Amino acid sequence: MLNTLIIYEGKHGTSKKTAEILAYVLGNTKFCSVEKAPKKLEYYQNIIFVFGFYAYDTAKMIKSYVNELKKQISIKKTGIIGVGISNFDFPKHLKEFAELLKRTEDISEFVEGELRLNKLSKDDYNSVKMFSEKLGMPVKDCGNFKTENVITVAEKFIKIMKTPNSIMPNNLLAKEIEKFIMNHNTCALATGIGKFIRCTPIEYQYYKCNFYIITEGGMKFKGILQNKSVSMSIADNYKTMNDVKGLQISGLAEIVPSFNEEYLKVFKSKGIELSTLEKLSIDLYLIKVIPQKFEFLNVDFKKNNFDSKQVLTC
Repeated sequence: MLNTLIIYEGKHGTSKKTAEILAYVLGNTKFCSVEKAPKKLEYYQNIIFVFGFYAYDTAKMIKSYVNELKKQISIKKTGIIGVGISNFDFPKHLKEFAELLKRTEDISEFVEGELRLNKLSKDDYNSVKMFSEKLGMPVKDCGNFKTENVITVAEKFIKIMKTPNSIMPNNLLAKEIEKFIMNHNTCALATGIGKFIRCTPIEYQYYKCNFYIITEGGMKFKGILQNKSVSMSIADNYKTMNDVKGLQISGLAEIVPSFNEEYLKVFKSKGIELSTLEKLSIDLYLIKVIPQKFEFLNVDFKKNNFDSKQVLTC
């Protein structure tokens, strides 16, 4: 698994909030202030710097940290996030980081922060006033920090930071995924619409590269009937991190029409004939999940020098 160190610098809290949200969404992370940032970075494959814009001292301590550890940092995947009211000076700071590392960052994003004058010290207020006058900006409360904006940025960072370094060939990965699916028969099926979410532990069949779920019905259909996007998970019982295995599937759900050819084939593969179905006192429904993406965590992959987390898009 790829580990990420997130280092923030800021005086008024939004840089820390941004770093914390980023840490939650990325996973396998450690976030800390630049004052507490480690000097040995061998445990981390990714480094992300988050800083607020503060007059003429923007990212002063982070830049000093980068300068001190540039040999270690330059070989990592690096990301930079600026948090502020305006991104006017952001390109200038990115250029300074590039000069320190002798290369450009792998990804950078700006996040809108917020400024509340009643939270500033006298010195901070004077600094903000001086800087605002330079830019021709009024000195007033401004900015609209939103958690959802940071999550959007985090999703962009995931695409860069979470791409495996040692990628398994698709044909080999597909065989490993199918083997894992066939060795299990129960999943957690997540469905939902709006604020409604349902997660159902349920038996599945894997047939012609699709999942089929026989069910008497229930609230999971509230989501499926209005939102075809679903998620499934299959996992071994957890023992230790040394043998963890789990598969997440993103896909589209369909309700197979009762008694059509596909419906009957799936039931027949379970040993259930049409005559038996017709005698039941209730109807049985069939959900088909068409996979779009598999995310497979399997520590055994390390034995063949592949990353333990692999992704297969259908």
